[in-house]
Amino acid sequence: MNRQIGKISKKVIRILDLQYEEEQPIFLGDTNIEHMKRQHLKDYEKYGLDIQKIISNPTYVAKNPNQGSIEYIKQYKVNNEFVLVAVRISSKGTMFAKTLFIMTERKINIYLKNGYAKKYE
Repeated sequence: MNRQIGKISKKVIRILDLQYEEEQPIFLGDTNIEHMKRQHLKDYEKYGLDIQKIISNPTYVAKNPNQGSIEYIKQYKVNNEFVLVAVRISSKGTMFAKTLFIMTERKINIYLKNGYAKKYE
């Protein structure tokens, strides 16, 4: 079953210079959750309930240069972890949260240095 967990905001479209419709809904399906658990179980157990919060109020946003996904990255200052939620458009034109995982600090620094990630402000 798919449920809506957010929308592509005007702000994200502007920051990343995207060609998406404003307020396009983002869904999370059972198959997406299964994938997250299979690929990144510990990360999902720790942050899975925060997916909506990460999408609605990320620290950074990025456009993956290879897969074209929109990446919402939230920094949790308590344990200095960066959590990434990747959103991709399906072949039918629906946006889905596809994966969630904790990024290494090295990877977030590469994203910032190369200009992939931009501050969400």
